[in-house]
Amino acid sequence: MTTLKRREAIKQLFCITAGMAIIPSCMNDRRKSTILLSKITISGAEEDMLAELCETILPKSSTPGAKDISSHLFVLKMVDDCRKKEDQEKFLNGMKAFQERCKSTAGKDFMGSTPDERKAILASIIADKDEESDMKYFFKTVKGLTIQSYTASEFFMTKVQVYELVPGRYHGCVPA
Repeated sequence: MTTLKRREAIKQLFCITAGMAIIPSCMNDRRKSTILLSKITISGAEEDMLAELCETILPKSSTPGAKDISSHLFVLKMVDDCRKKEDQEKFLNGMKAFQERCKSTAGKDFMGSTPDERKAILASIIADKDEESDMKYFFKTVKGLTIQSYTASEFFMTKVQVYELVPGRYHGCVPA
């Protein structure tokens, strides 16, 4: 009889322990970033805004846009892995300043703006003369890394700029 009680107690202890391990994951914010970042922290809404910003920089046409090749994830990973701590803080502060600029310029956030309003916001940031601001740093970083991710994408390397390994093709019978 004591063996049965001991087994039941162990089963109940196991269930309680498993429940304690699972419950915190159920209570976490579902709108976290979709990419694992070790040094910077952004929310899902900020990631969505960054995806739309990248798409505004490189929109979809007959070729895939920046969202199609996940340029925003490349931008986040490069800032997280390859930038100094001061630059990461400047990037995050610039992101907040960018969102405030959108609200002051268009009267709404970047996600709620129309494509024409988004272009106007970016044009006003480009025309801004303050080169030292965090917002300008944020925008230049996003723009540069978006273009870098696009030119390094599989689509670009296979369809636009066909990559050949060094030394390339040999044409031995071509007249000089």
